[in-house]
Amino acid sequence: MTLRNASVFLILLCLVSAADGRAFRLWSYEELLKASDLVVIIEPISTEDAKDIYPGEVYGQTLTDFQGLNTTFRIHAILKGSASTDKPLIVLHFSYSRDVRTLPNGARFAYFVPGPLEFKKQILKDQKEVGGITVFQETPAWLAFLKKRDDGRYEPVTDPYDAVDSFRELHQSSFFVPSK
Repeated sequence: MTLRNASVFLILLCLVSAADGRAFRLWSYEELLKASDLVVIIEPISTEDAKDIYPGEVYGQTLTDFQGLNTTFRIHAILKGSASTDKPLIVLHFSYSRDVRTLPNGARFAYFVPGPLEFKKQILKDQKEVGGITVFQETPAWLAFLKKRDDGRYEPVTDPYDAVDSFRELHQSSFFVPSK
């Protein structure tokens, strides 16, 4: 019986392969709120490259693998902190540089597309369309948990490598945008 158990153990040991993975913190809303200087509902207007150097853990990559971005937002509602709803809000965040492809277990950066965006809602069964299609436009809006930088810009509360955790996309949010 011992030889059989040892054989099974050796076979299982040979079948086990190394798995790559990266641990990251899961933030609760309470933790995000407590760590934030500013909590707002915002709408992306534009994004441009920034000259800032990536400040976080690089996880085996080089600093040139990252690109700083300044995204300008319109503030629709302030839930915590103070800011002017008449002035644009600039948030510094990062992405991979144009030379780097997305990596397995890589960064979870936040990306913001200005709107309005067109959405298509349809009913599928077994990957085939079986119901009506509704097409609608919606202005993207985000719930953002931010901390203020010394230069007046803001940045995500969470680690820059996992910045997406500082933002929650809001759907059916067109009521934040004044009608034309």
